[in-house]
Amino acid sequence: MRELTYNDRLLAFAEKNWAAWRPDFIYQRLSLCNVVGAELRRRHRVPYVCEYNGSHAWMARHWDKRPLFLERTALALEETALAGADLVVVVSEPSRQELLARGVDDARILVNPNGVDPDIYHPQVEGNDVRTRYGIGDETVIGFIGTFGKWHGAEMLARAFVRLVSERPELRARVRLLMIGDGLMKPAAEQAVRDGGALDRAIFTGLVPQADGPAHLAACDILVSPHVQNPDGSPFFGSPTKLFEYMSMGRAILASDLDQIGEILTQDETAWMVPPGDEAALAQGLATLIEDPGLRARLGEAARHAAVTRHSWTAHVERILAALGGVA
Repeated sequence: MRELTYNDRLLAFAEKNWAAWRPDFIYQRLSLCNVVGAELRRRHRVPYVCEYNGSHAWMARHWDKRPLFLERTALALEETALAGADLVVVVSEPSRQELLARGVDDARILVNPNGVDPDIYHPQVEGNDVRTRYGIGDETVIGFIGTFGKWHGAEMLARAFVRLVSERPELRARVRLLMIGDGLMKPAAEQAVRDGGALDRAIFTGLVPQADGPAHLAACDILVSPHVQNPDGSPFFGSPTKLFEYMSMGRAILASDLDQIGEILTQDETAWMVPPGDEAALAQGLATLIEDPGLRARLGEAARHAAVTRHSWTAHVERILAALGGVA
């Protein structure tokens, strides 16, 4: 109900400031039960771009396992927001396919993956202070950053790390696992490392300020995106922001070959790719990168180049403006 009534508050605020703003277009990231963008377009005939990152009603039913109390209303409002948009921006092909199935005209859909600011995330960021803070010496640091969601695979990375130091004991003293962030699956990841007797080689930072993210990534030698498939078997429709931040840092990336991740990254060119959900392959990928600094350097340099040339936020916005110009 709060989300529904928030429409009234936002519309009143927008109308109060409309004459001063005089916007050329409206850009709204679709949120639960929110149709403000569509309503402002109807009232003022200003082009409206809807950024769609997935159905909130669907996520509540499939991920939270608790359907929304007003699920039919929420779905109807989603349809209203989508139907009223001149352009619908999605971050992945599976999301485009979902919208096509819901009747959205393909000509109004732009697939536009997330991006990165290469001036904030770059290879020259200093990470030594972070390494000192956590007592890291000259070990090879395996890093992960995120909100520890069910689909992020953090606990699988923890198990792969345990497998690595168990099966390759000669590597144990040479590596550290740096898990940055917090969230639902963090306790499971910590438990996996503890049960595997590798807690002394792992660091769980908890939440860090957004501004400190680049320095934490700079403290790492290998950055891992161990995403797994959605538990219900539906396509992975995300566009992980961490992926583009990893690329822009110029560090070697070990990633799951899963939907958009496998489209953005190329095996042995911009990353080392493994099958999603394959713990053994993930451990072997870690070993490969740990033992080959030259490979890490080559992959990191190529990933940085791809981030700067194709995946900056500037390029992201330019694609939106170009598409809007074609439909509005």
